[in-house]
Parts: sequence; C-alpha cells; structure tokens
Amino acid sequence: MSKIYNTSKSNEDQSLFQATYNYFRNSFHQNIRFSLLIVIVLFSNIAVFASEPFNNINGFYGERSAGLSGAFTAISDDPSGAYYNPAGLAFAYQDGFSISASNFKTADRKYLNIDTPGQVYTQSHQGFDPNFVGILKSFDSWKFGFSIVNTYNLNYDRTDQVNFPLISPTINQTRNTVKENSSQLLVGPSASYLITDKLAFGFTLYYMQDVRKTSKTQFQQFANNSYVMRSFIDNKQVSGLLPILGLQYQATDKLSLGASLRRILVTGGNRLYNEVYTDSLRGTGPNAVDFIEGTQNIFSSVEAGVISSKPKLIGSIPETTELRLGAAFFPSSKLLASFDIIYTTGFKTFRDQNEFQVSGSRINYIVNDREIRELTRVKTINFAFGTEYYLADTFAVSCGFFTNDSNTKPISWTDSAIDLGLQAYNSNQLRATQGNASLTYQIPRSGTNPRNEYSNNRGISLGMSWVTAKSSISLTYIREFGKGNSRIDPNSLSQSFEYSAQTLYVMVSSRN
Repeated sequence: MSKIYNTSKSNEDQSLFQATYNYFRNSFHQNIRFSLLIVIVLFSNIAVFASEPFNNINGFYGERSAGLSGAFTAISDDPSGAYYNPAGLAFAYQDGFSISASNFKTADRKYLNIDTPGQVYTQSHQGFDPNFVGILKSFDSWKFGFSIVNTYNLNYDRTDQVNFPLISPTINQTRNTVKENSSQLLVGPSASYLITDKLAFGFTLYYMQDVRKTSKTQFQQFANNSYVMRSFIDNKQVSGLLPILGLQYQATDKLSLGASLRRILVTGGNRLYNEVYTDSLRGTGPNAVDFIEGTQNIFSSVEAGVISSKPKLIGSIPETTELRLGAAFFPSSKLLASFDIIYTTGFKTFRDQNEFQVSGSRINYIVNDREIRELTRVKTINFAFGTEYYLADTFAVSCGFFTNDSNTKPISWTDSAIDLGLQAYNSNQLRATQGNASLTYQIPRSGTNPRNEYSNNRGISLGMSWVTAKSSISLTYIREFGKGNSRIDPNSLSQSFEYSAQTLYVMVSSRN
C-alpha cells in the first residue's frame, strides 16, 4: 500500500514523530518496493471497508425519536416503536397509524497532517435516502405493525492525488480512485400485547440484509520513473435476522419505563475479492502480474511466481447484542422528557487463518493470529436525552443530546511506532528454515487492523412538528461530531482524526 496517509498524532507530537521518522527512514526507503509488496500481500487477507460504521448509533427512525435524540425506549407509541421498543406500540391511541421518513445527510471524515504537516485528507458522504416506513393497526388488546428501516446507507466516491510527499522522497506521485458503499436494510412485522392497562409486551422480527462494496485503483510513480499499480474489488453481502423483544410499564400517569433487547443472527453470506497488481520493473513474463482471488469458501493468489493458499474470506458480520433501558417523564400534557441508556456488547471470534506458499521446490507455511479482527467489536455504553414541548395545540418543538462512542479499540501512536520498528527490524516475522521448507510466524501488526478508526462522537438534535388529529409533519436537524485517531496506512504512524455529520430528517404521518 502506498504511503498516502502518513502523519503524526497531533502538533505536539511533531518532534517525536520526526525522531521516529528519521530512525526508520533508511530501512523503509532503501526497500520501498519490497515494503509495498508486503503491504499488498497483507491487505489481500483483510478487506478494508473504510465506509463501514465505526460507531453503533447510525441514525434515528420515526416521527418523534429523531427530535428526542433517540431517547424513545420508554415512549415508542408510534410505528417507529417497532425498532426502539415494540412493547410501546400497545399504548398507541390511534387505530391506524403510518409514518414515512427520509433524511438528507452529509458527513466528513478528516485525517490530519497527511504526508506533509498541515495537509488534510477528507472523505465525504452526501446522500438522500428513505429512512423509515411503518404502519400500525389495532385488534382488541393487540397492536400489529410492519416496518422497513434503512439503518444506514454510506457512499464514498473520491479521487485524490499526492505529488512528491515529504515523508516518502522516493515517490513522485500517487493517485487513488475509490468507490465505497455500505448499507443495511431491515424489513419485518411487529406485535404488541397490552397485558394490563399499565404493562405491555412486544416483539419485532426483522429480516436483515447487510451489503459492503469497495473498488479501488492505486497508481504510484517513483523517482526513477518506474511505477506500480494495484486494482481490486471486494463485495460482501450478508443476510440474517434481528429479533427485538420489549417491555413497557406505565408506573404512574407521569412516568413510563421501557426496556428492549435485540441480537443480530447471521443466517448466510457471500463474498468476492479480486485483485491485480503490476510492477513496471518486472518486465514481461509469467510473473509480471500478480493475481489474487477469493470467496468465503476459498482464497488463493499468484504473486511474483509464488502460489499461495490463503485464509478464507469472512462472509459475516458481528453478532452483537443490544440492551436499551429508558424512562420518560410527563410533568404536563404539553411537556415530556426522556432518557435512554444503550448498551451494545462487544464481539470477538477466532479461526484458523494460516497460509501455505509454494515457489518451485520451496515451501513455506505461515502461522497467523487466529483472531478475525475484521469482526472484532468493543462494547459501548451510550446515552440519549430528549425533551418535547407543545407551544400550541398543533405545534411542538423538541431537542436532545446523545453520545455515540467508538466500537473499536483506541488507536495508539506509541503502538504504531513500535509496530513500525518491528517491521523495519524483522518484518514482524519469526522464521525457521530447513532445506527448502520454512515455517513462519507472522506477528500481528497493529497497522493492518481493518478496524482502524477511533472517534467518540457527541450529537445534538433540534426538531419541530405540525400535528393535527389526522396527520403530522416533522422536520429535525441532527449535528454529530467527534475527534480521535486513525491509522489507515500500515506503513504510517497514527494520525489525528475528526468526524462531523449533519442530517436533516423529514417525516410525514397519518392517523385513522
């Protein structure tokens, strides 16, 4: 991989960065082409979905929940309750209820001091998508609903060029063209039963489809006018179920309590990876071009004449569990305040990821770490608070605050420096050779972790609604921002990272 994202953690780290850089500079630049090949081999085993969410709160769904910053677990009395807490559907007053919601979202992810101090690399997303569609119908003590939730739909389409980067003087130019898409769709029925006039139980069963697509082309020209070029695609589609169970209790006329529990259950998935790599110094012949192809069933490559059997690709997503606890207080008929705690479990899984290589009569068996870091998640506890006030019988305003902590491990500048030191010293490998046979232990590199962004975000919401007995329309603005660290190039130290997003929700509902 090219040195496109090299930077230091912050301005106060510049002197330490320079000292570390000078120490490693000779080892890396004397063997720049070899280092690039190593990184490409490593990245063939790990797909880096840069557009994949690194936080668990990916949006808000429904008429009132967005204005309350998602603090809706103890209310959930409209069709969007199917997502937050299906038990709340039982307390809906209307016999029939439908909601249609869309959102316009812009998001920027900034990597600071890229290649040159002061240079900022930005990934941007902009899109307008249907966000939530739901209906609700009453039958005696039961409420039945059906909803479609577009959990997230992230698209990044960018082209960037870096000329004569200071961090890599042997490189004249690097060009990148990248298209990325991540989306998740939920579809399914809900039901809620009023056990007593104060207690209700509900459940939702969503069918889930999760899709990740990436295509990238990299071109890099060196000072001696030679070049390397890499092009790959990586597509993954996962299907599964998302059951949600909920309880809601009207403790008093002014206090409501709610709880919901959900878990992702993966039922199937497929994946396709294809990569081509060329190096102008290789000339022509059978080893001039590297080919790497794989699926969730088999993964192999031919690189510089070496035939490799690689670990099968991952055709799954993390099966995390989420618990929501909420309380809502109604001091008057015009005012409410709500509060949610959202706990999401971590996830970690292991399997054999060893490799086997053959080059002529030489054989090499590579032992890799068993942890599937692509699926590793860190547990999070997030909070949401919201309030709603009716200025008039038909006009309400709402506002809220929420947290959205990262589900990745912190990105340490010190760890990245140690990682680069080991890479320069022994390529992060321990090898034993006997004749034409070799056994290699590949030390896990922090720089090749695909979960390579860390940002604890905070957000605010502001909404207004026009409500009548038969219909309503709501407009809500969400602002989310955060700071942290990232490491999107394994041959770089970590860099400072900033996230910012703005979303405008438009929701229309009708009632019978």
